[in-house]
Amino acid sequence: MAPHIAVVGAGAVGGFIGARLAAAGENVTLIDRWREHVDATRRNGLRIDGAVPQDNAIVPVRILADDEIDSLKALPPLDIVFISVKSYDTRWAAEVVLPYLHADAVVISAQNGCNEATLAEIVGAPRTAGLIAARIGVELSAPGVIRRRVVRGSPGIDVFRLGELDGQRSARIETLATLLRQVDSVAVIDNLAGERWSKLAVNAMRNGVSAATGLTIDALDSHPQLRRFSIEVAGEAVRVGQRLGYSLTALGVIPAALFAAAADGSATAFAEIEQRLIDAVQRGAAGQRPSMGQNIVKGRRTEIDEIYGLVIQRAAELGIPVPANQTVYDRVRAIENGTLTPAPENLLGAVE
Repeated sequence: MAPHIAVVGAGAVGGFIGARLAAAGENVTLIDRWREHVDATRRNGLRIDGAVPQDNAIVPVRILADDEIDSLKALPPLDIVFISVKSYDTRWAAEVVLPYLHADAVVISAQNGCNEATLAEIVGAPRTAGLIAARIGVELSAPGVIRRRVVRGSPGIDVFRLGELDGQRSARIETLATLLRQVDSVAVIDNLAGERWSKLAVNAMRNGVSAATGLTIDALDSHPQLRRFSIEVAGEAVRVGQRLGYSLTALGVIPAALFAAAADGSATAFAEIEQRLIDAVQRGAAGQRPSMGQNIVKGRRTEIDEIYGLVIQRAAELGIPVPANQTVYDRVRAIENGTLTPAPENLLGAVE
């Protein structure tokens, strides 16, 4: 019997994963709290607008609103669960599926932030795994509609990075990788904690900077001052991760060591990162806005605490100053509180 797969959080990333798995014939149930999105998906299917026409799809898929969870009782137990909600909803998502899990189920964090510990606390460490979306470029553009700005099989980098908490290449992680290759490219990793913090540094570099300025990634990387500020943000996060003892990997395709060298004052490293970002603008997807930038545009709560707050907290414990991350945190908080509006000037004053 095919495994019963659930995706909790049918937004951009979760909805994309669920739709592609359903299109491949897998037994998938989506769960989401946004009723309008649930109703539109149920009525019309989940529409994927790809970066190229051959990636377009309209996929009929089973979807439940959060007040319909009890209907899972009539279905087989959940064998595989992808948690793709905002980090601040991780506990809710894990608790809501817990009664419906198969004894040997696996629950996978497919989120920003570092949420595996929370999942393990609720569903048990043996049931927990992690999935990092390295380059996916998706946005929930309307109820029932997901837009993707990069082509499937994004060249040069595996879109998904999948790992066990203990780094083992287990039989189940290999099975999960095979399953996910129906969605996009997958690498099985043995360094989940290090890769998770590396992605956190990418998120720090992109998410809040976009949210605070109102700019897309290509616009940020085309702006000399904001490009340099973004590198400083990432460098601070990398240094914190190194001091925590993580083995950091590339931030996108740029080695973490290069950001660390730039943070330590290497003009050569800084210039190399700048040039790589400039080059990426020429071949990248125009208009791509990271999730926190999307949240601000839509007036939704951001993951500012789970990304920048975590960097700031760990830095304080280590006695490491992170002024660029603190600036982003403060500006986005002010925007959420209604005392500031997104604009490049919010961060330009922090750039030397």
